[in-house]
Amino acid sequence: MQDKGVYFSDADLERQIYLKEEIVLSDVGHFHDSVEFVFLLEGEIEARRLGEVRRLHAGEIFFADSFEYHCYKKCTPHIRTVVLVLSREYTKVFADSYRGRKFPAYMCDVAANRDVFGMIRHWLTEEGEQKTYLCNLGYSNLLFSKLVRCYPLVAVEEGKDKRVTVKALRYINEHFAEDISLVSVAKEIGYTKEYCSKIFHDIVGIRFRDYLNLLRLRNAKEYFADQKRTGLTTLEIIYKCGFNSSATFYRAQKAAKAKNITF
Repeated sequence: MQDKGVYFSDADLERQIYLKEEIVLSDVGHFHDSVEFVFLLEGEIEARRLGEVRRLHAGEIFFADSFEYHCYKKCTPHIRTVVLVLSREYTKVFADSYRGRKFPAYMCDVAANRDVFGMIRHWLTEEGEQKTYLCNLGYSNLLFSKLVRCYPLVAVEEGKDKRVTVKALRYINEHFAEDISLVSVAKEIGYTKEYCSKIFHDIVGIRFRDYLNLLRLRNAKEYFADQKRTGLTTLEIIYKCGFNSSATFYRAQKAAKAKNITF
């Protein structure tokens, strides 16, 4: 398995939080600006982060930092987990307090984790309307505080290629519906087309054009699902998502399916 994957932009919406009990974890390699925790309640999984793979058991915690590739593999017939994904707004206080440091990827002290798991269960049971931004922010900082007491922090790994790729991804995800190209993206972020093409393929794992079409196809899929309510025609949706004709839309759709690219 290569350390490449799909950027899940939905995880990076403003004040985005995902906190749910899950019995299935994604085996698709992915990354996002938000941080991700998996609290393993029952069973065993393999958690992969960048080039490292480790088997986790009940009572242990996995952590993926901002833009770190990760995925999971179920090792027992039944698993039960709590998955927590927090956007940048929830991590700001921690990031400002411990600049350049982060949690270790694998936190396996089961005894030390008991108090953390108890807090996560309590967070899950909060009534829906009571889970305001401030409520979630408070729980987030309490979680970070408990983990800091249990585990020594490690240095954030960040090189030039990663920084450039993150800038490119953010720009593409904001402007994919416009008439953009690799040339225009490279100019916008201040690097050559050749350099951007290489690191984009090396880190994201697919070509720029394939990635751009993937975002457009995902957006179109959402519009088609809501077509009865909006009244938009098929052609209007295609144009709205950045395709310049129905032919380019159907070609992109066919190419994505042929390459097993999920949209």
